[in-house]
Amino acid sequence: MFFKNIKHKDLACFGVTTFVLVVCFTLIAVFSGFEHESQRYKTMMVTVVLVFFFLYLVYEPLRFLVMAIDYATWPDEDQPYKAERGLSKPNHIAYLKVRLRSLRSELLITERHRNEKLNRRYKHIAGDLLLYGSYFVALMVVVVMQEDQCLYYNTNNMQRLFRDNTSVTFGLMEVYFIYQIHYYLRITMVEAFFSPNTYGYEGWWAMEQWQKIGVIRLRQVRPVHSHNGLGEPEWDTTTYSPEWRLPYNRLHYTDKFWRIYEPFRPAQFEITFLNGLLLNFNHWGYLLRYPELAGYIVLLMSTKVNCLKQIEYLKSYSWLNKNTSALFIDFTMYNADMNAFTVITLRVENSQFGVQLPRVHVDTVMMLGSVETRSAFELFVLFVYAILVIQFGRGVFSKIWHDRTALHEAWTAVDLVICMLNIFLLGLTVMRDIETDDLSDMIETNTRGQYLDFQRPLVLHQVLGIVKGFLVAITTLRLWKVLQFAAVFQHFTHTLFYAWRAVASLGVIILVLLMGIGIALAVPNGNNAEVFHHIIQAVITCLWYSVGFSGGIKPTDFFHGGRILGIMLYLVLVFLLAILLMNVFASVIYDYFNETGRDLKEQTGVKQITFWEFLRIEYVDVCTRWFRCTQKKYHRRGRTVAQNVEWTLSLQEEEMLNKQPKPRISDAERHADYLRRGERMFKLMAILNVQVEMLERLVLGDENGNLPTPPASDSDPDDMPEMYRKRRTVELGQL
Repeated sequence: MFFKNIKHKDLACFGVTTFVLVVCFTLIAVFSGFEHESQRYKTMMVTVVLVFFFLYLVYEPLRFLVMAIDYATWPDEDQPYKAERGLSKPNHIAYLKVRLRSLRSELLITERHRNEKLNRRYKHIAGDLLLYGSYFVALMVVVVMQEDQCLYYNTNNMQRLFRDNTSVTFGLMEVYFIYQIHYYLRITMVEAFFSPNTYGYEGWWAMEQWQKIGVIRLRQVRPVHSHNGLGEPEWDTTTYSPEWRLPYNRLHYTDKFWRIYEPFRPAQFEITFLNGLLLNFNHWGYLLRYPELAGYIVLLMSTKVNCLKQIEYLKSYSWLNKNTSALFIDFTMYNADMNAFTVITLRVENSQFGVQLPRVHVDTVMMLGSVETRSAFELFVLFVYAILVIQFGRGVFSKIWHDRTALHEAWTAVDLVICMLNIFLLGLTVMRDIETDDLSDMIETNTRGQYLDFQRPLVLHQVLGIVKGFLVAITTLRLWKVLQFAAVFQHFTHTLFYAWRAVASLGVIILVLLMGIGIALAVPNGNNAEVFHHIIQAVITCLWYSVGFSGGIKPTDFFHGGRILGIMLYLVLVFLLAILLMNVFASVIYDYFNETGRDLKEQTGVKQITFWEFLRIEYVDVCTRWFRCTQKKYHRRGRTVAQNVEWTLSLQEEEMLNKQPKPRISDAERHADYLRRGERMFKLMAILNVQVEMLERLVLGDENGNLPTPPASDSDPDDMPEMYRKRRTVELGQL
């Protein structure tokens, strides 16, 4: 409306001036060296983001609070009427333009578009679709952008390097007896990390890009009693002398920094809220659960000679014996090229059979994400996501503020959960950055002989991933609610609503049979087949096999309890579960889909507009203004208008002859179509009349559209012919 009232001359001057200014500033910036550094540019972008946050989160709420206090304190006064800006001077031309716009709208808006309740519903859906759709897309971009898929290859390579044998190192999977742990520590954890590389200095033999941060920590957990049966043991915390002897004697080198001959001492963790919250978890072993905040600890030294002396000392005084339940080897590595950390936990579990059960656990994460390390595109995406989160929160709280009953709606609770998860996500990100920065400062200031525990930022990073997963899931669920205007989503939702009892009952039956068959297979085959060695894994194997995935499962795994019993269980699993019950499950879902499909077809028999038809009419002005290139234009093709009309009619007749006969329609539908066509013809006739009158006033009238008054005639009006007298009466009436 603003641009319509600006004269073309002023608009042209404005465009030329803007173009000249942009070209001049661009040339100055390119040729005069006016260029910001990348860090300064990012700092400016972050400042702009903070200004926007202050505007949305602080200034605007305060402004509305002051306005609310003002409106509540002072009485309302009737403001004098002021004409709206941008309205043209009322005259005949302006009236005809408004009339023409109104007639064109009436031509588009048919009887089906006048269902006000349906229009309000579609309007609400359009707003929710824009809000939730843009937020969902931004969330997907943020999640995908922050996840580096290349980290998988590093994790896989690290597991192979520490698990398998190489030409230089000793694999953890080859540690079968407890005395072999010393060889593994000496060869793989000392020799491989302190061997000279191609550049002449000591580093890791496998990958020079990875550097070990701090020293390696050895932590073992020991039960109080050697024979604990099947229950959870009580972990020992007593301080022992060498060779695990009692009583403990304080030695002369205890208070000195020289810790080469320092024995395993009870772990001393600082009792804080974050330690209790983040590190109070258990490592799930093959046989037992081992706490993180327990056990005995010894730290290796930062030089090769001292590390070898320590390992020899631990071996000589039997600091690893049969009472050691599990040994953990913890250390952290960093790659400056990838800006990634690798937190490695190697566990050797001492079983009751005397054989070691090893496990390699590797986590590769990117925990350093400051402004300097992020790209401009990533900062821009985070800025857009933050703005959308603020808009989302404003929309939710505005709905609750104006309608308190919305709190009792389930979808409002879902919206509040999304807001809380975003706040929780921000808090976790800040905590992780603080923890990582503190450890980075320790790397700069402390010596190389200290162990740096990256478990706390690692746990925060893992919790961040879990929160992101829940956020994506609940946002998808909320977007599913918005997309209920589509017939496909309505069909699926109605099917789930009607079929949940039958599906749940059949699912319980299948689950019971799976558990029974899994237990029946685990009992005779668990000692010999890996896929059945645990009851839960046996149930999962049965489910996996019943749905058609047979990879990694051999028929011989069923026959360890006897060939006849194995064949019987195999037939029950294949035919009863995989073929019969799964097909019954699919048939039940199919029947309900057909039933709900018939119900939806009966409901759609009522003539009403679709959501896309509503959008086409609601935003026709936007489409006309911004997508002019997509509008159809008239092409003469060297013919006149009459020839083009005749040619188009002939094409339509040919299409009607070639088409198959349409199904017969009812008399009511035929009558409704006849009325609609007649109404459109009258609207088109009215539009043509208004356009002709507007053309007449623009050509023959003045600037206000007033037609000239005909000159007075000396003849008697009674002497005029009847035809001219009627025409003159009509013209005077229009004036």
